[in-house]
Amino acid sequence: MIGLLSNRVDNVFLKKLGMPTVFIDNDNVDCDCLFINWVSKVNEDAWMKQASLLQTYLKKDIPIVIFDRTFSLTKKEVDWVKKFNTYLFEPALNSGRSGFRYLPEWISNFKIVEDGKDREYDVVYSHHQLEYNLHNFEKWFKNYSRLFPDSKVAYHSSISEFKKEEYKKDNLIFVDRYNPVYNNGNVTVAIDVQRAYDMGYFNPMYFNVMNLGCLPLLPVQHKYFHAMFKGLVISNLKDMNYFASAFGKVKDVCIEEIFDRIKKDWNEFTVDHAVDVIKACYE
Repeated sequence: MIGLLSNRVDNVFLKKLGMPTVFIDNDNVDCDCLFINWVSKVNEDAWMKQASLLQTYLKKDIPIVIFDRTFSLTKKEVDWVKKFNTYLFEPALNSGRSGFRYLPEWISNFKIVEDGKDREYDVVYSHHQLEYNLHNFEKWFKNYSRLFPDSKVAYHSSISEFKKEEYKKDNLIFVDRYNPVYNNGNVTVAIDVQRAYDMGYFNPMYFNVMNLGCLPLLPVQHKYFHAMFKGLVISNLKDMNYFASAFGKVKDVCIEEIFDRIKKDWNEFTVDHAVDVIKACYE
């Protein structure tokens, strides 16, 4: 029986894991091993409950896998949990932290959307907090919309009315909800913060985007993943416009090629690989 401290584990992963599971909401639940999708201090109540339960289960000397998807475990916390029967994983190639093994956030579904129709928007982007990556959003999307006003560029985010008006002047179209942006857009740009580029972290959001039929273009700064996005790496706005124009209509083929490449050469991104790695910790 594998215990889960969080319900943020996808059903495909759990089904392929092939082990009975139980959600740990108190320290009286029995299990043979534990899987923790680590919660950061941003969610303080959940983090405190997680810490309390972890302290109890560490003493039981059962195998415990911690997947720190947000890189929020401190050195002090890492040094503490490493004293026990724990296995630490993170989704970055080169974070600089010791004691972690690399495990990308896996893809549970490879879905090709062949809608066979022109989509409403040429270029799209959505993030629940645009401020998180405002610099790169404006560098790529705002400047692109200004430079190529004939292209329809749409975005969604929680953002101030002041910013909405500013972006409207730059021809950016605000859309109220998340999915309609990517469902109705041909391409996006897989932007992230500089630290993500430097440490080799690829946001799984862009795999979900592909499952919605929208093709990500890869900024050249994402140096670790050029081979995965072969032929779709962009260095400037002219590159972006070329690919948005040339590949927007054949995006489904490009997405299928990326998925095939992942299955063949980037197996560590598949859910089957994640299952094998985590199962090995419990055997």
